[in-house]
Amino acid sequence: MTSEKIILGIDTSSKSASCAVSRGGEIIAETTFLTKLTHSQIMLPTVLRTLSDCGTELSDVSLFACAAGPGSYTGLRIGIAAIKGLCALGKPCVGVSTLEMIARNAVSCGVCVPVMTARAGVVYFGAYEISGEAAKPVFPDQVGEESELFRLVSGINSPVILAGDCADRLKKSLFAELPSVGVCTPHKCLMSAAGVCAAAAYHIGEAGPAESLNAKYLQNTMAEKLKEQKKNEAKKT
Repeated sequence: MTSEKIILGIDTSSKSASCAVSRGGEIIAETTFLTKLTHSQIMLPTVLRTLSDCGTELSDVSLFACAAGPGSYTGLRIGIAAIKGLCALGKPCVGVSTLEMIARNAVSCGVCVPVMTARAGVVYFGAYEISGEAAKPVFPDQVGEESELFRLVSGINSPVILAGDCADRLKKSLFAELPSVGVCTPHKCLMSAAGVCAAAAYHIGEAGPAESLNAKYLQNTMAEKLKEQKKNEAKKT
């Protein structure tokens, strides 16, 4: 990656929306919104405003990136559609793990376990050993019961930092008796497009054309769940 390579990253995986621009690995602009407006209403104006604020043209961007999941089904689709539209300029794009994004935001070194609420008693989670630009997965991103998260984290033989929208709750309810498991500071705990840029720079070799960008939900969508439910009900009759 050349020192002047510019990456534009966006995150629409949760209630907030975020856009960041990095040049040569340094974040030069970032904008985050928590608003009643939908991501589809604010994302493109946010991108254009953020680029303008740091004196960068859309045509200057070398790589477009977004959080590809897990996260809100609708939010992820909006972010991916936005990036695909921006790639009409003929530039490459890459989707990065939302969990890796959280881990990169939370710590600069050590083991981070990003956690996101999926539904009652179920969480999205992963584990990353962060060192400089590298983020080595300790175990794969997955969705599962909180008991499975506890089992896997308990097997990590080094201090762990929890990050994400349910990190503080899980520390108090699940890991209260494990002093080796801590929680990162609140302002570093959640999603931020700066982490998308950092992850995209590391995964630049995976970049490709717009049609290669797809969401990674880690669990079935509601439509898929309903289809499976109807299928099971039909078998019983």
